[in-house]
Amino acid sequence: MRVVANRYEVLGELGRGGMGVVWRARDRVIGRVVALKEIRSGDDQRILREAQTAGRLNDPGVVAVYDVVIDPDATYIVMELVEAPTLADLMARGPLDPERVGAIALQVLGALEKAHAAGIVHRDVKPSNIMVLPDGRAKLADFGIARAMDDPGTTTKGGIMGSPGYMAPELFTGSGPAPASDLWALGATLFHAVEGRSPFQRDTTAATLHAILYDQHSAAPTCGGPLAAVITGLLTRQVEARLTAPQVRDLLTGGVLDDATRVVPLDQPTQYVDAVVPTTPQLPHWHEPEPEPTPARGRKGLLIAGCAALVVAVAVGVVLALRPSPTAGTPAAGAAGAPAATSTTTGTSTGAAPTSAKPSSTPSATTTSTGASAVPVTTASGAPPAPGTPTPGQPKPTTTTPQQPTRTKVVLSRYHRPGTPGHFSGTPGVAAPSGFVREAVLGALVADAEPGTRELYACRVTGRDDWFSSVDGGCEGQQVLGFLGYLFTSPPSGARSHAVYRCNAGADHFDSVSSTCEGQQVEFRIGYLIS
Repeated sequence: MRVVANRYEVLGELGRGGMGVVWRARDRVIGRVVALKEIRSGDDQRILREAQTAGRLNDPGVVAVYDVVIDPDATYIVMELVEAPTLADLMARGPLDPERVGAIALQVLGALEKAHAAGIVHRDVKPSNIMVLPDGRAKLADFGIARAMDDPGTTTKGGIMGSPGYMAPELFTGSGPAPASDLWALGATLFHAVEGRSPFQRDTTAATLHAILYDQHSAAPTCGGPLAAVITGLLTRQVEARLTAPQVRDLLTGGVLDDATRVVPLDQPTQYVDAVVPTTPQLPHWHEPEPEPTPARGRKGLLIAGCAALVVAVAVGVVLALRPSPTAGTPAAGAAGAPAATSTTTGTSTGAAPTSAKPSSTPSATTTSTGASAVPVTTASGAPPAPGTPTPGQPKPTTTTPQQPTRTKVVLSRYHRPGTPGHFSGTPGVAAPSGFVREAVLGALVADAEPGTRELYACRVTGRDDWFSSVDGGCEGQQVLGFLGYLFTSPPSGARSHAVYRCNAGADHFDSVSSTCEGQQVEFRIGYLIS
């Protein structure tokens, strides 16, 4: 009987590939059956270091590494024995149910989160490295183990190893492996599992790399639902815009992305918007110049209202200045040596997220004033007190710090219809049309009106599959689909925000946080969303 390191009895072969052979073996010391991976090429010291790193992981979603044995002829990795088919084996029978794939994704995601928190990057997430047990549990194998250079399904660049069809684009442009590259590989794996084909795998390595770097449409999922949104967000070429692990978990568990997220690339063409020769005219009277987002027809009214407000303010000031004092012979409140009346205003606005019609929302304001007739007061020396000195017997003036409004946020998401250029921006109260899947979270509206906000509506060009957002309650003469919420006309105080633009790709209007509309035509800046 063959014995490795005078400890592991080889019982039989489990499988083999370009990286070596995997044996079933029994540990003579503690009596358990293990998997013994025999690697006959590579840097033994590097394999040892990486196996030691992977051995620190303790997670039910990780195939555990127990030991490393270095012999003159080979290096052996001693691992937990998991006798179960791989995800690749299951996929060989056809595409998997999206719900099942989502459950597997959550478990693999948990394993990756644990590894990334420990500073470990897997580097080769793919279907054949995910074991699926009969009870539905999934385990991610080959954590941190070096790949053999002679594996035909493996490529290297600057010491980076992995399977080309699942490698992130930044790995081919000089960046090192990182958690984001593992998440890209997870996205490609999920796409393969639910769609039945690898998104980027081609007949040659060169063609595969070209697809990863440049193919805009090969990774558009058709499964729909949260899983499609996850796949789309993970297969985003711009690393900064790629979904993070917590965001993936939020989507898969039925939540929404936190309002600080931004998953739409700022200056990169979207994968779902194509340049199209315009077949429809611009929507009527709504091509506004940057940077003023307010419709032109309202500017004159705003100017007149502003002037009227200024005239009223001046008139009130004159009346207050000429008004006689409350008590004869005493200075009016607010004069030198007299306490001024104190006014405290608190504004609150509450309301549920709107659905299909503009809700009525009237902020309430409560004003409290305190004041008394001023009484001449002198100091011990007979001189009047210095301005601002509290007057005995009189209430002390109080000051208040303006409170930021309590805002009910409404997440605004962008959706697309796979296979077509159609886009739609919606909220939980105004759902996307049938056949659309969520592409990205644009930011947050607010549910209640406050100074500096205006309404945003979901609209559709009458008789056409062209959806758009508008600040016109009549949808600029087109079909009104619903009231989305309120957005800001300028950056709001007390909150992070970013601009959102309406864009046009010919027969497809869409909203974007990109000032260049992701390479398409910029119509105008709609307003500002909370980040």
